[in-house]
Amino acid sequence: MNYRIQTLDEFLIIGQEIELTNSQRQNIQISTSFWRRFNTNLKTFHLSQSGHWIKYALMERRQGRLYYFCAIPQTSYIPHGFVSRRIQSHQYMIVEHIGPMNQIYQTYGKIYEKILPESQYIPIKNDFIHFEKYDYRFHWNRNDSVIEIWIPVQDKNIDNILK
Repeated sequence: MNYRIQTLDEFLIIGQEIELTNSQRQNIQISTSFWRRFNTNLKTFHLSQSGHWIKYALMERRQGRLYYFCAIPQTSYIPHGFVSRRIQSHQYMIVEHIGPMNQIYQTYGKIYEKILPESQYIPIKNDFIHFEKYDYRFHWNRNDSVIEIWIPVQDKNIDNILK
C-alpha cells in the first residue's frame, strides 16, 4: 500500500459530530446513519455541493471518548446545528482506501500496524487523529471507491533535525 507526504495549508470546515463507541462494527453503523442525517441536513440548509464536491470525516479523541465529525468546506453561512472547525496546517501522510466502505478498517489496520511503523514518520495527535477526504471518486460499496485518509505526521527524527 502506497502513501504520499504532503503539506496542507490551514482551512476551515463546517459540520456536525456524533460520539462513537469502542466497537468497529457499531461505529460503521453509527457513521453510516450519521452520514445520511448529515447529508439530509446539508440539503435542508441548502449546503449541497454540486460538480466537484468534497466532504470530510474527522476522528477525534477527547477525554477518553471517540468522536466522528462530518463536514464540508466552510462557506460564509454556518447554519444552526453546525459548527466551524479549523484544520491546522500540517504535513500529512495520505493513504488511499480503495474498495467498499465496510473494508476501511482493514486499511486503517495496515496504516497503523505496518505503514507508519515502517516509515520515517510518527502521527501528531494534537487536533485530531486523522481525517478522511471524500470526493467524486467515492461510491459506498463499489470496489473502485476511493477515500483519502490524511494523518498529520512529523519526521521521527525531528528532534535530531532541530538540534
